[in-house]
Amino acid sequence: MGSPTTTEPNSPRFVFSETQKRKVHHLFNVLDIDRNGQLQPNDFVNVGKKIVAQLKLNENSRSARLILLKSHRLFVQLLTDLHNPELSLTLWDWIAFFRDQLESGDDAILNHYIHRTSRHIFDLFDMNRDRLISKEEYANMLTIYNISHKMAFQGFDELDTNGDNFISADEMVDGLNNFFKSEDENAKGNLIFGDWR
Repeated sequence: MGSPTTTEPNSPRFVFSETQKRKVHHLFNVLDIDRNGQLQPNDFVNVGKKIVAQLKLNENSRSARLILLKSHRLFVQLLTDLHNPELSLTLWDWIAFFRDQLESGDDAILNHYIHRTSRHIFDLFDMNRDRLISKEEYANMLTIYNISHKMAFQGFDELDTNGDNFISADEMVDGLNNFFKSEDENAKGNLIFGDWR
């Protein structure tokens, strides 16, 4: 008589929830500055230009050129992460990327994206370079993405988990992790890019 066959239990399957999909879809709309249904270099460069104007920088200054370069680089890195040779991303490409990362069970690429995006956001928002983001800095920057001060203040309060009236680099990473990974509609960080509901 042969020995009984043992089967290992299936490893837990991660599912891209409807909540996560709605948040990712919302972020696509926030980033699609020209509202043409695609993420393209101009969406990111135009945000950089708005930041330069808001900071009242000379367009030819080193600081202004660095902001524009970082904005463009963020898009190029996104294309690299998605293995996309085109110079545009559709909503389907965008959602499929996050779905595949979350459902793979291996979140190394997604973690890398979150940390890189967090650094980029933090650098742009931290206008006085004190390594903290104030409520005013946060709200002013989100107006560039057409997010109201009221929604920005709500998002800020969610991110400021220690209640010191500033967002630290670690709080930004934690908020982005919740935004992309949490299925909880009330997770701290869900309002980081405005109201997705």
